[in-house]
Amino acid sequence: MADWARLSDEELARRGRDLVRRRQYALGQEILAEYCSRQVAQGRPIGASVMCAYGLAIGMTGDLHEGLETCQRALSVDRRNAEIWAAVGRLAMHAGIRKKAVEAVARGLSLAPRNRDLLELRDVLGERRRPIVPFLARGNAVNVHLGRALHRLRKGSKGGAKPA
Repeated sequence: MADWARLSDEELARRGRDLVRRRQYALGQEILAEYCSRQVAQGRPIGASVMCAYGLAIGMTGDLHEGLETCQRALSVDRRNAEIWAAVGRLAMHAGIRKKAVEAVARGLSLAPRNRDLLELRDVLGERRRPIVPFLARGNAVNVHLGRALHRLRKGSKGGAKPA
């Protein structure tokens, strides 16, 4: 463990967030843990962006549940921050909570349509098309079966034969 005592609080926060952005989660978590410990000891609040980066680092280094909870706390402070929505989306995707990931990406993109992290997540998660029969619910059996059939026609069957 490195000695972070010589660094200022601002420098710790900046370095930690930069490491998390570069996906060096373990080192970012270590630095941000030091920053958060200092803030708590001094009775100072932790900013939403730093809390978000810390939550993402926690989640990506093993404790997805704690990481998501930390990012949710950051959202309760700042719901208009696309960076936080991207972190929630990434952690939800890794936790296998696809619906939550898709919702987080959509909310984030509504705030920042050109955010690279959110666009990358959207590409990984895929986008849903409108239901085939729009006046029926998406989960209605007619829409589900027609959607699957149309998908097979567009992509070709599993056997490799494509429709003429």
